[in-house]
Amino acid sequence: MGFFRKQDVKFLLFLNKRLHNKYAQRFFVAYTEFGGVVFYSMLIFYLLLVYKVLGVELLVNIFISQFIVHSIKFIISRPRPYVTYEDVIIRKESKDINSFPSAHTASSLMAALTVNSIFPGSGLILFPAAILVGLSRIYLGYHYPSDVLGSMIITFITFVIIMIIRF
Repeated sequence: MGFFRKQDVKFLLFLNKRLHNKYAQRFFVAYTEFGGVVFYSMLIFYLLLVYKVLGVELLVNIFISQFIVHSIKFIISRPRPYVTYEDVIIRKESKDINSFPSAHTASSLMAALTVNSIFPGSGLILFPAAILVGLSRIYLGYHYPSDVLGSMIITFITFVIIMIIRF
């Protein structure tokens, strides 16, 4: 195992096992849903009714981001940490067995970038919130830190390309 892979697993196990307790587990199980499809479906539906411009932007940007992330997941086919390491603590297994990149992280970061592009300054709250979604995915044993970091890089590049094409 190479140096970076060792550090990846070491940080995963630190968050997932060393910091594990029932209160953090409850928090992260709930918080991770801020990166999920149900949350963003409801948010986009609401925004389409009350603030159409933001709703459309969010719908398009998250759709593009998720298409790219899920395509990469399919191509890379990296198993989730709990599949590779038996001692990783999980609440329940995921339907999607592929780990890289994190779709929850991608959707939360794309939302933060999109909202911040329309409401500058909102990123002061939204970027840390998106990072916390990524940390929740590691804590819960669904992703390696490199899955989350890779997802953030892919999402940022995707957002920049969208903005270049759009303007």
